[in-house]
Amino acid sequence: MNSQKLIVSLEDVLNDYYPLAGTLKNAPDGRTIIDCNDCGVQFIIAECSDITINQLENKKWEHAVIPHELTSYSQIPNKIDPILFIVQHTTFVDGSVALSTSIHHQIADAFGFYTFMKSWGRRARLEHIDPPIHDRSLLKTSGNPPAHVPHEYLIMQPGSEKPLNVQQSPAISSLTKKIFHFSQDNLKRLRDYYSVGITNENWISTNDALVAHIWRTVTRARKIDLNTEVFCGFVIDGRDRLIPPIPKSYFGNVTL
Repeated sequence: MNSQKLIVSLEDVLNDYYPLAGTLKNAPDGRTIIDCNDCGVQFIIAECSDITINQLENKKWEHAVIPHELTSYSQIPNKIDPILFIVQHTTFVDGSVALSTSIHHQIADAFGFYTFMKSWGRRARLEHIDPPIHDRSLLKTSGNPPAHVPHEYLIMQPGSEKPLNVQQSPAISSLTKKIFHFSQDNLKRLRDYYSVGITNENWISTNDALVAHIWRTVTRARKIDLNTEVFCGFVIDGRDRLIPPIPKSYFGNVTL
């Protein structure tokens, strides 16, 4: 990965994805908005002189063996006016290259981020891209809001740091990261186990079984009272789920 070619193509694609080159600021009503001031993004060129790419691959890229300085995740400051997009190009001792990126989540969701990365790659190859859509009015609601909101929904107010109408879980003082590998045989055993007593009309997928298993394990590990009602929620892309649907090229947050 030629760093100069990546820089030139990044400069080019930012003409289309210009919010990434801006900063955040507080609006009078408490909302955080994007100031498209062309402040720019950060591109870091680094060298790792004592590790080869094979050493990380042999450890299956486990978090514990990845040097902290290899990623740029911790570079974005947690405050207003941060850098919204950071790239780090790291060359290993054997000549291999790792490219890490960090994007501020208030700019785009995962789908928007991957669309941007794909567009950046195409611009690096001098290929055509589908221009992104930045029209926030596409997300404006219509009609009357419901009078009652189910308690499992997260209701956020502009400027609030905590969700309303939701019972907060106890604070977690520290997190430990661990990678688990499930073989095909283990996944089949989980699906068979959780499918006992379920009719064909209400079949569960392998993903359903895996989620159920992990959620039960997490709930037990947290020593939650057995009479407590708990919910397991997922963030999903809402582009195809809204009426009318949001175009796939929309660059922003459309998560439900």
